[in-house]
Amino acid sequence: MNAARSYLFVPATNPSIIKKAVSSMADIVIVDLEDAVALSEKQAARRVMKEALAAHQHEQKIIVRINGLDTDLWEGDLEIAITNGAAGIMIPKAEDPQGIQKVSNKIREISGDKDETFEMIPLIESAKGVQSAYAIASADSLVSVLAFGSIDFSLDIDCELTPEGLELLYARSQLVIASKAAGIGSPIDAVYPDLRDEEGLKKQTGFAKQLGFKAKLIIHPKQLDVVHQVFSPSKEELTLASEIVEAFEKAEESGIASIKIGGQFVDYPVYKKAKRILRNRGS
Repeated sequence: MNAARSYLFVPATNPSIIKKAVSSMADIVIVDLEDAVALSEKQAARRVMKEALAAHQHEQKIIVRINGLDTDLWEGDLEIAITNGAAGIMIPKAEDPQGIQKVSNKIREISGDKDETFEMIPLIESAKGVQSAYAIASADSLVSVLAFGSIDFSLDIDCELTPEGLELLYARSQLVIASKAAGIGSPIDAVYPDLRDEEGLKKQTGFAKQLGFKAKLIIHPKQLDVVHQVFSPSKEELTLASEIVEAFEKAEESGIASIKIGGQFVDYPVYKKAKRILRNRGS
């Protein structure tokens, strides 16, 4: 199965929008009970989310973004998500391993320790979260990947967001390094809020890919094509990777572990990267 490249947010208030998201080309759909839902609509949103899971869980992998751990809503959100077939949850404003462990314990209490495939995705949105990224990533085996929330993060550290994103370089790099050190999947990059700027989306996604991200949060299906294109290897990359793997394995049989292909020296790290490209090829 190919790794997810896109996580599409949809508010848990509109069944027709959720249905469209499920039928889109998004790799994973995130039904949002938090920021996209007014406080007065939280209970109604839970009902919509429950109905959506019943209708679509066998069509699409659905993650539920629960309300924050500083509210009295998250436990109810979690129970409904688990008992109605969600594939996992996203925890907003994750800042410390204690919070992650508290949610993990609750998940096992509700599920009866039966399903270790249920995923937790901590959303890192603050300076404290970035500083604690490794501790959060390694807090429990249910943590599958970290995600980055750049808008709330920029508010927290009082920086100015730019199309280039250099102000977020340190935070993004921290999430990549923490994820790798903790042995979990590569992190998910932040949303790109300007739906009109396709070129900006492409550049920012490409920059995130260079840093080690392998997926992106998105807010509209029109962003899917660009994100999937960036996070999927090109035909040229696949062709070169195949050549490297084939030639290196042939050379290795003869006791040679360093060869040259098209002017490029190929040793074990280059070979392993080529193998990874072929293994993670996009749909």
